[in-house]
Amino acid sequence: MLNTTVSELKKFSKQELLEHIEKIQALNDKPLCLEANCITRHELEVHQIELEMQNRELREAQQQLEETRDCYADLYDFAPVNYISLDEDGIIKNINLTGASMLGEVRSNIVERPFSKWICKYDLEVFTNHLNEALKSNKKLTAEVSMKNGSGDILEVMIESIGSQDLGTNKLVCRSVIFDVTEYNRKKNELFLQARQLKLITDSLPVLIAYLDAGEKHLFANKTYVDSFDLLPNDIIDKTAEEIWGHNNYKIGSNYLKLSLAGQMVKFDMELPIGDERTKYFHTTLIPDYDNDSIVYGVIVLIGDVTDRLAIEAIDRKRLLDIAHFSRLSAMGEMASEIAHELNQPLAAISIYSDACRRMVLSGKSESEDIIQSLTDISVQADRAGAVIRRIREFVSKKDIQRNDTSINELVQGALQLLAVEIRSHNVELILDFTEDLPVVFVDQILIEQVIFNLIRNALEAMDDIEQHRRVLRIHTLVSQSNVIEVLIDDSGPGMTEEQLKKIFDPFQTTKSDGMGMGLAISFSIIEAHHGRLWCVPNNHSGTTFSFTLPTN
Repeated sequence: MLNTTVSELKKFSKQELLEHIEKIQALNDKPLCLEANCITRHELEVHQIELEMQNRELREAQQQLEETRDCYADLYDFAPVNYISLDEDGIIKNINLTGASMLGEVRSNIVERPFSKWICKYDLEVFTNHLNEALKSNKKLTAEVSMKNGSGDILEVMIESIGSQDLGTNKLVCRSVIFDVTEYNRKKNELFLQARQLKLITDSLPVLIAYLDAGEKHLFANKTYVDSFDLLPNDIIDKTAEEIWGHNNYKIGSNYLKLSLAGQMVKFDMELPIGDERTKYFHTTLIPDYDNDSIVYGVIVLIGDVTDRLAIEAIDRKRLLDIAHFSRLSAMGEMASEIAHELNQPLAAISIYSDACRRMVLSGKSESEDIIQSLTDISVQADRAGAVIRRIREFVSKKDIQRNDTSINELVQGALQLLAVEIRSHNVELILDFTEDLPVVFVDQILIEQVIFNLIRNALEAMDDIEQHRRVLRIHTLVSQSNVIEVLIDDSGPGMTEEQLKKIFDPFQTTKSDGMGMGLAISFSIIEAHHGRLWCVPNNHSGTTFSFTLPTN
């Protein structure tokens, strides 16, 4: 049972071998086996079993080593990195499959050949210096060279090398990793060109352009921005907005900066202490730079010098005021007879009441109450005449634009008071449809009243040629869906042709035989200056509806 051959022992597992040894040792302890030859045989068998166990362990270790070697060989060959080993003469001693693929050759055709065969001639010196320095140093060194692969393609590569000693030959070798940076360099060059082109564009613009990071530090500034502050580019980069703008101006812009860094685009005006001694005004726009997750990385700053523009606007505004003033004077001149009639009534009443008062005093028989009543009537009529003169004086006054919060309904009523006599003389039925509690508008009262005055007066004159019973003037005020105040002045006149409607707001275009064609052009400019819109359309009453809008305050 225990006489087991070597071939049989090899078939045993490790556990079976251990159990077999225990059985032999148990027999050695029995009295039956005291004979020397029996004991020796059993000891030899135990020794044989132990040797077999050692052999088995060695075979298992060797197998594990081979598997590990194969594993590392696969990692070396199929790693997505180009590995190569060179001797002191630059001869390729080893290269992985990825590296061979990069060179465009099979590995057997590469090993033991000089690596310089694939280096472009103009970079041979760079490679040679790199190899020599790497062999002398135990630190990683880097160089960039151009190579030509087996297909003739030029590759731009970065070589990272370190010198070491080959354990087998004790000779110095250079172990290198090669990275193909062709595409990376192409994109880098493209980005560089784009950045250069962007800088050329931004530097040529008359607008001050800068980029502030989340900490309000300057990361970019165009030439106009740099020159405006009389600084060098390096004096601006990494400086905060407060350091460049100055403390007082930063106090104006800091709240806007915070809003922009919170993701909101903002616009504001400020003065900056730059350039010559005269005051300069700047319009600033802050645009937040954020991604889809609403993380704000910084702010794009656009600052435009609007000093000259404001000066031109002031000239245009004065010209508009002069023309509008002339228009009002012309309108009052045309209405002279109506104005005289409007003033004649209270003046005649004053004359009558004062004459009656004089007679009562001369007669000596009048009661004091009658005299007081006559004097009161005289005062009322004087106030009435004074109100007419005051309204006319205000309407024709010449002054700069002064905007105030105003009720549009009150402005319409003011224009109607000026035109009260003319409305009666034209025998027009007036229908008012005012929306109550409208939001106020921030406007120049005289100019907007002039627009309403012009539109109502045009509507009255447009209805002169139709029957009196058909003359209806409707005025409607409302808040539109876009949250702006809208005024509609609707007449029942003969209307206008499509061609007339297209040109009605052009200067010197008129449907009147004696008109100058400036009233509507002036009205259009006034509404436009108030950021509103003026237009006209045919209505359902065979006439025309003029409408204008004004933004609410």
